Amino acid sequence: MDEARHNIINACRRAWERGLLSGFNGNLSLRLGEDCLVTCAGAAKGYLRPEDIVAVQIRSGTCAVEATCRPSSELGMHLALYRARHDAAAIVHVHPRRLLALSLRAAEEDFLRLPLFEADKLRSGLAFVPALSPGSEELTRAAAHAAAPPTVHALWMQGHGLTCLGGTLTQALALAEELEHLAAVQLLA
Repeated sequence: MDEARHNIINACRRAWERGLLSGFNGNLSLRLGEDCLVTCAGAAKGYLRPEDIVAVQIRSGTCAVEATCRPSSELGMHLALYRARHDAAAIVHVHPRRLLALSLRAAEEDFLRLPLFEADKLRSGLAFVPALSPGSEELTRAAAHAAAPPTVHALWMQGHGLTCLGGTLTQALALAEELEHLAAVQLLA
């Protein structure tokens, strides 16, 4: 479990360094059998410590061991996604500035729609979730519903941020980077 915590810390630092999240926003989790490790609420992701990550039982949502912090307010979404998608071993929820800026300029039908092979390929695995309050049961249900098809690997939550599912933290984080890169291209075009 120490190695898994170390992997989350490294992924959070990489996401922070790349501007995919800032300050206290965003949250990451990693499935470990029947449990998952998730970042704590209010933890600065660029400066995480092992005690800023808590183990939670996926089925019940209870802390697997006594925690020194409260899990992310988005814990419900992480758990619902793990329950809906058994192929997901990692979830990265970020607030990337270029994607957020693009969402203010482009309608959903034009979002990341570029005459590039990568755009078509990545957009085909992206589902859209309406603007719902972060941490709410409504957002949790909508995210799990949107991620149910096995071809969906990313969720754009209107007015909120991006959630990527992967077989590893590296895969989920790389997908977030790819989508953020496409947003930069669309904003520059």
